[in-house]
Amino acid sequence: MAVMREINDDRPRPLKVLSGLPAPVRRTLVGVMGGTLIVAGLAAIVLPGPWTIPPVLAGLALLATEYVWASRWQRRMQDKAKAMKDAVTSRRKAGSGDK
Repeated sequence: MAVMREINDDRPRPLKVLSGLPAPVRRTLVGVMGGTLIVAGLAAIVLPGPWTIPPVLAGLALLATEYVWASRWQRRMQDKAKAMKDAVTSRRKAGSGDK
């Protein structure tokens, strides 16, 4: 069963419009909106157009505001992106020393 515990309330919530709604309604709306963004991003893989990754990341960020599992995935994606950035930066530095 998927982990669907509510994250600590001390985290900033980017969707202040939804903060006044009851928790079950808010979680349902966030789930539907985030899921829609992820599905749209995945559909863009096979459909023509440049917008593949941004909707997936936006959907994951939206879901991470309410679900622990999405927060973990988001953290993992951020760590991998940082590692890739560091690898590219170190290659550029190593390559520029040869000139």
